[in-house]
Amino acid sequence: MKNISKRDVKIFILGFFSFFVINLISDWESHKEDFKRGWNDAKMNKPFHP
Repeated sequence: MKNISKRDVKIFILGFFSFFVINLISDWESHKEDFKRGWNDAKMNKPFHP
């Protein structure tokens, strides 16, 4: 069985980060609305209800 090298870990982290950035850019409006809703709920000390 092959060992996991540093290169494999770096590529995995780079792929995960790339997916996160692409998802954030492609669905920006939804992320922005959810962030604002969470921020305002936290300021008003409301419980979290998805």
